[in-house]
Amino acid sequence: MIKIGITGNIGSGKSTVSNIIKNLGYKVFDSDHEVSKLLENQEIIRLIKEEFNSQIKGLIKRNKIDRSKLGDFVFSNTNGLKKLENIIHPKVWKEKEKFFTENIKEQIVFLDIPLLFENKLQRNFNYIIYTFVAKRIQKERVLKRKNMSEKRLNQIISKQNKLSDHQRAKISLRINTNKNIVQIKKKIVDFLSSISS
Repeated sequence: MIKIGITGNIGSGKSTVSNIIKNLGYKVFDSDHEVSKLLENQEIIRLIKEEFNSQIKGLIKRNKIDRSKLGDFVFSNTNGLKKLENIIHPKVWKEKEKFFTENIKEQIVFLDIPLLFENKLQRNFNYIIYTFVAKRIQKERVLKRKNMSEKRLNQIISKQNKLSDHQRAKISLRINTNKNIVQIKKKIVDFLSSISS
């Protein structure tokens, strides 16, 4: 099984690339989607409540996490972010292993992982696709999202490292997602053709 990671900063077009790949018939593991599902899991809600309820006013409402308040806190608090990751990441990794097992017969699978390099996961992949876009477009895209502010965007970007030369060398395909969909799709198809032949 060939494992291909899809990564890039917030608003860089990972979802666009993932959707094109899904439409080509490939299986894609979406880390953000799995995190979103976990934040509705009662066991995860209990663990987050135990860890953060005394620090974040109004964190839990009707037994649901106020994701905006949780996000505002952890993205301005390095220790808090680490604690949240310690709760969430092992569960996400368990879902990844399940994804590999369920798709064991697939020749190629993809994993959309926002902080792939930051979490030093590059060695787990045969190839890495890196999405990017101009900062102005990135900002326009992200500020359209629900519960997003310029302050929070800047906090998130500050947690996303600039790539080192060593990390850049691990990238197999760079995609500027400000191109039109036809161009992006052609780039992906050409890449997949080159690694399959």
